[in-house]
Amino acid sequence: MTLPSAPLPSDQSARTVPSPPQFTQLDETTLLSAVELKCAAGIRVTTISPDRIIIKHERSRNYLTLTPSQWRALKTFGPGPGRTVPQILFRLISDRDCIPLREFYETTLKAFRAGVLECEGGTPPTEDPPTSWKWQIAGQWVRGLALIIAIGTVALLLLQPPQLPQHIGHLLSSWAAICIAISAGAWVASAVVRNAHAEIYSPQFHWKAFFPRFSVDLDDAIMAGQSTVITAGLAGLTPILFALGLSAGFAPQLVVPIFFALLFLISPFWASPGLKIIRALYAVPTLDSDRNFAFQPNQTLQYAFKTLTKKTDLRFFGIHAVLVFIWLGLMLATGTLLLDAHAATLWQTLLSARGLQFTALTLLVSLSLIVISALGAIAWLGYVITRDWWYEKRRRTLLPEPASVTSETIATLIAHSLLFKTLPPENRTALATAAETLLYPSGATVLSEGDEGDKIFLVATGRLEVMRELENGRLESVAKLACGDMFGEIALLRGTLRTRSVRSLQPSVLLAFSRPVFEQLVFPKMSRETIELTIQKIAFLHRIPLSRNWAPHAMHAFAENSFIQDFAKGSTLTSENQYNEFFYLLYEGELSVQRRKEEIAALKIGDFFGEISHLQNSDATATIVARTPARCLLMNKRDFLQFLVKDFMISITFEEIGSKRLGYPIFPLKGKSLDLLHG
Repeated sequence: MTLPSAPLPSDQSARTVPSPPQFTQLDETTLLSAVELKCAAGIRVTTISPDRIIIKHERSRNYLTLTPSQWRALKTFGPGPGRTVPQILFRLISDRDCIPLREFYETTLKAFRAGVLECEGGTPPTEDPPTSWKWQIAGQWVRGLALIIAIGTVALLLLQPPQLPQHIGHLLSSWAAICIAISAGAWVASAVVRNAHAEIYSPQFHWKAFFPRFSVDLDDAIMAGQSTVITAGLAGLTPILFALGLSAGFAPQLVVPIFFALLFLISPFWASPGLKIIRALYAVPTLDSDRNFAFQPNQTLQYAFKTLTKKTDLRFFGIHAVLVFIWLGLMLATGTLLLDAHAATLWQTLLSARGLQFTALTLLVSLSLIVISALGAIAWLGYVITRDWWYEKRRRTLLPEPASVTSETIATLIAHSLLFKTLPPENRTALATAAETLLYPSGATVLSEGDEGDKIFLVATGRLEVMRELENGRLESVAKLACGDMFGEIALLRGTLRTRSVRSLQPSVLLAFSRPVFEQLVFPKMSRETIELTIQKIAFLHRIPLSRNWAPHAMHAFAENSFIQDFAKGSTLTSENQYNEFFYLLYEGELSVQRRKEEIAALKIGDFFGEISHLQNSDATATIVARTPARCLLMNKRDFLQFLVKDFMISITFEEIGSKRLGYPIFPLKGKSLDLLHG
């Protein structure tokens, strides 16, 4: 059967948008749907591995760790019109260069917050200028010197056993040596980083610390590559190694405090120079799209756990664990050597000192705190649930205030109604004047199946439920109605009795329009068929799982851009390995899914197909045949993709469904370029 081809809309809407407003603060929805973005000036890019790129916003010193494909996506926000997130996403999909959508939205939000992307009227991030640093040292000299000093220090420690400090002078001397060595390490590391053409930030002297010292922020070393990070770490450790070697050769009483300072500088429990070296050598830098999620749908515990399990760097995790054991072993070995004791001796000493009683007391107190915290959390949760239940009960028992629906509210509802907004302004004004305002408490029956249909209703406030009576007399819920929805059109348009019952789920205000009002103000401007199909599409989208949680604007967009097509029993909707032009949403009837002339599945009301072939620009993977007389909502390829990218929740939903059907992630995309979309 040949389907009518809906004309492709002009691409002008995808290329030209009005000038953006002036924004002071942007919420997530606005930023990802309506704001023109562009790449900021002053971006520095460094490739540190084949699959990792570091970009830096120079003025604010904000960094992002990206993949090359993520950076290509951000660079699409280039000069010229058409730079809203939906337009960029449409372009990426059509160019076959789209990354996974959650990753795309997360990266976009992070880039905007970092200043890498900016918008007209937006507040730029705070500037953080670098420090002018004139001293420079070549990295190869530092690496060679560090190796020589390390070998000499180990040899001297083996030749001259360390001694404990004998008096306060030894402690003060070692304290001074540690302060000087740490400060010298920071200075040398800064000179190495600057020689590699990275920037130096925040040099300062900490006078009020236990170890007064000079420090500097060397995070920008990464912009010169991983080798510079390693060399800077070695530079920070070299002076303390040199001080340890000198003390081993000439003042063994100073060795112990300096050695503990060295252990502190290679500790695996904080961002020490030693840990930075290990990270640069063995770790894969974590992507900004995989941590500290900014995109709200990514902030769920399930997604965070899934990302953690998939993206954990197991290689570095194992190396870090080994480093922890080695470091703890060095601490324990040093302590036992200094105390001239073995572990067994220390354990016997603990037992004789009744240490286990103290341990038991500590565990008992900790357990008590855990139990008290758990009971407190349960009590708080019970309070919140009870409070919300009480507020909901009170809200449901109160009638809505008539004053809450003013003449301005009625005019706004009519102007934005999918059915009425195409009417001339004078007709909408007359409808607002003729509307009858009806109030219903929670649980009230608005319509009953079999009643006379002489009015059509528009929901102003509240929430309602559409019911149908089954053969056994039981009522079954078939749809929910909320603000902006219309119902009661079938009986009014066809002159029949009501086919459904409607009751209010919460206090509601409805606008009722009588048959004479409709015949005078609406029918002259649009056909009965157009009215019926428009209202029915919205009601249908409200009750199927795919779209019941869509935002009202998304439902309206889908209804406006889709059309209803009837199929006789036995009709073929799509053929295997043939081009598919439409996205199908089954409205009525039943369909058969076939491959190689064998049925593999059946589709029922609310099921859909065609999204994968649209996204991948591929042929249909199955033949779809009408098992019964069927009716479908159809949307052509361009309209479907433009609808898909305008709402991030809808696009994520279709991505997850498509990936599940394929058995592998649908993004990054495969297949031919969507040349049709560029026409």
